[in-house]
Amino acid sequence: MKKLIALLISGIIMLPCVNALANDVIEVYIDGEKLECDVNPKNIDERVLVPMRAIFEAFGANVSWDNNGRTVWAERNGEFICVPVDNQIMSTGVYNSDGSAIWVDQIQLDVPAKIIDDRTYVPVRAVSETLGATVGWDGENNRVVIDSRINESGTVYYASDSDYQKLYSVDKNSANRQKLSDNSVCELEMYDNNVYYLSKNDRHLYRANDISGEEELINKTVNKIAVDDGWIYYQESDGGKKSGILYRMNIDSGDVERLTDNSVRYPKKYKDYIYFNLDNDNIMYGITLDGTSLVKLSMGDNDVKLYPFNCFYYGDYLFVENGVWYGNLMRISRDGSEVKTLNQINSLICKKQTPTDKILFVNQDNGKDIYCMNIDGTDQHLVVKGDASWINIELIAQWGDTIYYKNPFREEVYRVNLDGSDNNYVCYADDVKTADGRLITSYNGLYIGSLDASDLTCIYDKAVKKFDVENDKIYFVDKKSGKLYTSDFSGNVNVVTNESVGEWVSN
Repeated sequence: MKKLIALLISGIIMLPCVNALANDVIEVYIDGEKLECDVNPKNIDERVLVPMRAIFEAFGANVSWDNNGRTVWAERNGEFICVPVDNQIMSTGVYNSDGSAIWVDQIQLDVPAKIIDDRTYVPVRAVSETLGATVGWDGENNRVVIDSRINESGTVYYASDSDYQKLYSVDKNSANRQKLSDNSVCELEMYDNNVYYLSKNDRHLYRANDISGEEELINKTVNKIAVDDGWIYYQESDGGKKSGILYRMNIDSGDVERLTDNSVRYPKKYKDYIYFNLDNDNIMYGITLDGTSLVKLSMGDNDVKLYPFNCFYYGDYLFVENGVWYGNLMRISRDGSEVKTLNQINSLICKKQTPTDKILFVNQDNGKDIYCMNIDGTDQHLVVKGDASWINIELIAQWGDTIYYKNPFREEVYRVNLDGSDNNYVCYADDVKTADGRLITSYNGLYIGSLDASDLTCIYDKAVKKFDVENDKIYFVDKKSGKLYTSDFSGNVNVVTNESVGEWVSN
């Protein structure tokens, strides 16, 4: 099912001027097929309007006319569109699973719907893109060309904030929205074309897909650790916060194996170990995935508080500070057999660095300096000297040997090479990510361009709450409406959901 999209119909991205005389016949093609209308489309102020029933029904929507309100209503799979005649505001929304209507967005139109010769016409771009399609203009043939994106494959699973975090799925082309669970859900994770998640109410473990629906796997209160290599790793909660006995379940057979005798806290899976603290101490342990071998991870003569969530994992090693918040950097092999001190500086590992054979850390003695060294502790050197006026410094992204950093309390982003060269201001940004040799930033909109930010181009002109990059797609959430959108690296933006989303995952 196609969804609602605001950006492309807001006037920021518009059809090229329709270079057609008012009396010229304009044709509309959807996926290569001509849209058959009993009256011709109209050109009004260089915008094409089409008969309301023809365009809505072509997209599989039910359409009706409210004569009292002089309003066109269209509904498809729980989504609705309200298009008043002679009004440049179009409204959209969804019906929740309890039947209540939730208004989601109001969209500014270039040209409103019109009644002409007793027929109601609606703007073709606005309606088509609201229903999830992309629209272009073929001036040579005097033709509107619509791509409904029917060939775009894949599914997005999301917790609907518009419907109490219940689980929904929708095709990546914004088609076939459906509810999969009556539970409010959290901790979504994709594995083998299924989504695994917990119910927020009782934290039972489920899986679902858009074909077979929902299945309860564990009807006990659990903390999900990971789904990997044919197994689900989890804790059976003992009532404490993130504490309980470790188990794993075979996905195919459903067989369950107990991994630990005692209750553990803060478990994290990395490669062939699960690392954790025991309930009654702050020493970190690792256990093999089958539970047969337990190791203690010590950082030297004295046992220092060490937690799985404070480690940086790369290759065969864990990198940690030998203090509660920071300290000398230590390197520990995965099985705990090798411990090496890498420096004698109060250090804080940069958690957002790309795992490579170099380690980036902040010198906490000065509070604002970023350093780099090899993973064996050699070639330790200053990368950037922090501004004395800054309270702190934060690494936020990396591409190869270039890092991006900023003051957590300011929005100025800088870039510098790991050898300390080319330290320059980049842009203002709430968040920065790198992918495929490009820089993607958000600040009252979403931008993409070269790594040096010299040609950042706005691809979405409204505030973005969060964004992620998956393969060749950018997924982002509109801050106001909460709707999920995608864009390719060329800036072609499409809507995915018509409702406010919390978590989401995709296959």
